[in-house]
Amino acid sequence: MKTLLSILFLFSTNAFAKPNVIVFLIDDLGWADLSCQGSEYYETPNLDKLAASGIRFTNSYSANPVCSPTRAALLTGKAPQRVGITQWIPQPSTLHLPAEETTIAEAFQSAGYQTGYIGKWHLGEKDNQLPTANGFSWMKSVNRAGQPASYFFPYTRKSKRGNYWDVPDLKDGKEGDYLTDALTDHALDFIKEKKAKPFFLYFGHYAVHTPIQAPKELVKKYEEKKKKLYGNGGAEKIFHRYQTTSRSRQDHATYAAMIENLDTNIGRVMSKLDELRLTENTVILFTSDNGGHCHLKKSPGVTCNLPLKSGKGWTFEGGIRIPTIISWKGKLKPGICNTPMISMDVMPTLLDLTDQKLLPKQHLDGTSLKPALLGNATPALNERTLAWTYPHNHGSGHRPSHAIRKGNWKLIHFDTTDTNELYDLSTDLGEKTDLARKHPNKVKALQAKLAAWIKETTP
Repeated sequence: MKTLLSILFLFSTNAFAKPNVIVFLIDDLGWADLSCQGSEYYETPNLDKLAASGIRFTNSYSANPVCSPTRAALLTGKAPQRVGITQWIPQPSTLHLPAEETTIAEAFQSAGYQTGYIGKWHLGEKDNQLPTANGFSWMKSVNRAGQPASYFFPYTRKSKRGNYWDVPDLKDGKEGDYLTDALTDHALDFIKEKKAKPFFLYFGHYAVHTPIQAPKELVKKYEEKKKKLYGNGGAEKIFHRYQTTSRSRQDHATYAAMIENLDTNIGRVMSKLDELRLTENTVILFTSDNGGHCHLKKSPGVTCNLPLKSGKGWTFEGGIRIPTIISWKGKLKPGICNTPMISMDVMPTLLDLTDQKLLPKQHLDGTSLKPALLGNATPALNERTLAWTYPHNHGSGHRPSHAIRKGNWKLIHFDTTDTNELYDLSTDLGEKTDLARKHPNKVKALQAKLAAWIKETTP
């Protein structure tokens, strides 16, 4: 009888327990950078396993083609321009995530969750602008610069600004230690420490952003794989507007090694959840802050986003379409979801999935995708309008542009030339055939809708 009562107690406790939530936000990871997304050069077995156990979004987008705006959007549920962040934040800067915003962490905190943040922030460098001032009660290894000086211990370099480049909380390391491994150690500690009560962990990886560095043995592995796949010949460059070029194939050995190491560390977290029997009570969301970095002025970037056009810094698909996986083992039926998704949707979706009250006055530009996750997406959800504004020059060669997608139609407006390009993504995912002249009425309608959206969302 005692054993039966114990089983019933455990069942009732678990049945009503709030699920844990882990958000993995990867820096600069491209849509085609996972093997489950079609890569034949990069190896990501753990992320493939996560995708197989969850729902992989094929039409997932970042809110912006660069990092800080997307990070602000993900935390607030608002289009980046609503919070005044439309460009990556060059430090030092007075620009930061506004304190008056209710972040996703503050929402979870109000619901009784333990909240933790690890890694890249890049939304303010002062103490009262860091994660601990925005709803995270536990914080590790958040530096002021927004990127590491090095991925190898001691992860720093000399600076007139003191500890600006330091990645804190890692002083106990030793020569040869690798940053992504060290950050994951913190994640495992957090999970073990907080396992008794519901937790919300936001893991902002510095990888796979520059500097492009990886453990030597992994780099050697991919150098050999490159020779096996491609021989000794170099790849042709892809030439774009404004005298820029991008990589035509995935063949950067060090970048590939960074991705495998990242995948291994995602696997370590998944294994810890299994070990602690938390997997079936943990929602995992894996995503990126913008498209892969393939496109530069004088030379190609480190990855290739084909079949998508262009990459980080551009409003073509390669700059904004990103890999996204949501997994909740035993609760969400595994599969592929074609419903459009954007960074602002993360907040309402996770609140809805965990049966919390939605905050529509906060996540103004986000939509809960719970219906899509449950296989009940409506036509309105599948045909929803998504839009982007990036009114800046960028090191990738980009000049100010704005974009809008409605159904399968996508329009891009370029400020410099005051021209529009129109694409049908259902037949032209690579944005090769501009249909603007063929469909002038469609251009006019989408341009008007885009201008209205920018006006509405820009203070």
